[in-house]
Amino acid sequence: MEQIKNLFHFLLLCGIIDMVILMNVIICLDDNKGMLFNNRRQSRDKVVISDIFADLQGEKLCITPFSEKLMAEHLQSVVACEDVTSLGNGQWFFCENLDLKPLSDKIERLIVYKWNRVYPSDMKCELDFSLFSLEGECELQGNSHPVITKQIFVRG
Repeated sequence: MEQIKNLFHFLLLCGIIDMVILMNVIICLDDNKGMLFNNRRQSRDKVVISDIFADLQGEKLCITPFSEKLMAEHLQSVVACEDVTSLGNGQWFFCENLDLKPLSDKIERLIVYKWNRVYPSDMKCELDFSLFSLEGECELQGNSHPVITKQIFVRG
């Protein structure tokens, strides 16, 4: 077994094989997969943010500078990330303002919080959801939304 492990590491270092290291992504969407309108988030809810950090159980959440204000109460639990293409190894990324389609082959898990309404939007989530299977779903009683649907998807 040790010889196989050493061979794998050798092939990886030589560039003969490529190891895909996957990340986990969290997004908030309206019923039309809308994410942003006029470079602003469509909505926000304290319950969603609390649920995210409860799920992470102390793990760091990677965010873009766009999300810093939203995560102001949890700054000790977030890491600013300029280059999301370098994320992997099971890291969690909260995405509000980036197109996920180019990252689709790097996503292992996807958590979607659905606002259960339609907002004006000029940026939509173009991610192909057929790449993922629905693992679970629950409803949260939101602070600013009566019901927020949380869906958990896994690759495959």
